[in-house]
Amino acid sequence: MAPPALEQRPRYDLVVVGAGPAGATAATVAARGGLRVALLEKQPLPRHKPCGGGMPVPVQRELLDLAPEALVDTRVRYMRHSWCFGRAVEAPIDPPGTPPEQSRGLLMVQRPRFDHALVCQAQAAGVELLEGHAFAGLERAAGGVTLQVRRRAVAGQEAAALTLLAAAVIGADGAAGGVAAAVGLRRSPRIALALELEVPHRWDPADPLLRPDLLHLEYGALRRGYAWVFPKADHLNIGAGLFYGRQRDLRRDPSARSRIMAAIGAYAAALGVDPARLKGLRGHGHPLPIWDGPEPLHSADGRVLLVGDAAGLINPLFGDGLFHAIRSGRLAAEALLAGQPCSHTARVHGLLADDFEAARRLGRLFYGLSGLTYRYGIAQPRATPLAVRLLGGELNFRGLGRRSLRRIASGLLGEVVGIGKGA
Repeated sequence: MAPPALEQRPRYDLVVVGAGPAGATAATVAARGGLRVALLEKQPLPRHKPCGGGMPVPVQRELLDLAPEALVDTRVRYMRHSWCFGRAVEAPIDPPGTPPEQSRGLLMVQRPRFDHALVCQAQAAGVELLEGHAFAGLERAAGGVTLQVRRRAVAGQEAAALTLLAAAVIGADGAAGGVAAAVGLRRSPRIALALELEVPHRWDPADPLLRPDLLHLEYGALRRGYAWVFPKADHLNIGAGLFYGRQRDLRRDPSARSRIMAAIGAYAAALGVDPARLKGLRGHGHPLPIWDGPEPLHSADGRVLLVGDAAGLINPLFGDGLFHAIRSGRLAAEALLAGQPCSHTARVHGLLADDFEAARRLGRLFYGLSGLTYRYGIAQPRATPLAVRLLGGELNFRGLGRRSLRRIASGLLGEVVGIGKGA
């Protein structure tokens, strides 16, 4: 078979690799700033994206002129927490007395539709979308970056090996992307693992547990992780994530997937979902490159910048990354527009590093003593509104870990005193 034809493409000011929220946001901001931008996506759009799709309302301020309400499946107003399927606590997201105009809630979006809307926004800004184009490598020189790209064969267009020329590149190609490796960044990332099932569902008003306004979280079914049920318009997103283990990359743990799937099945059954409904469904897995300390997010010459999952911007406590992906994409584009690409790492760290470090410390406490943190933290009345404000960036994690530790210590002391009195 003859090799694919080799083509030469025009020069761009910026090539963004990966058309997820981080990449699409970076491309839009850069194009609106006057740069000639190409956005590479290896899959045809819209493409499936395994993700719970929970988006705090404050994320809206990061979406430029895109209105997320048009893309919302459901709006969650309550969370139900449980420990080993018991000790359940259902709590409102908004504190009592919250005015309707200040209601936060949690927006449930379909990631294929949401991501595609961000890409369409980028195209409207003048970005050239290259669908079915996979990153294959790059070379840096004083004049810029040469990218090797493989184009899929599609109707009316044969497969080809392309060469793209760019002044700069933004790697937004996720945890398994190749841009970071090509420039020697993110050599040994810490990877958590999540799996999820999309279970078709018709809402029954008589069901007190499965409601479109109620999100479920279970903390005792999976050691060093948690399980969830996110409500969508026509299905339940049932999943679980394993965040800490003996290996830095949990994809290499031979028992990780089976433990996660067992937790998903047990949680679904505990909520009254017939196990037969889960049979034959494909479990969608995705690696979570969680924050593991500050590290360079741009090449030494400033030609290549990393954003989103490719930069390891997953919260080490909650495992969320959508909000941080969008923010990092904007920061990368702004650094390029300012002519200061080597400021990118400092810009991201200035916004996120202290908070993520605090979340990492709190995560070690939470996943190491999850039973205690559930009892004296999550199950408390203030915990749910607090968590949503943390997810939306309205509050930070700094100082929260110390307060949580004091609360747990106080609870333990109370139990010890109670036992002593009972003796």
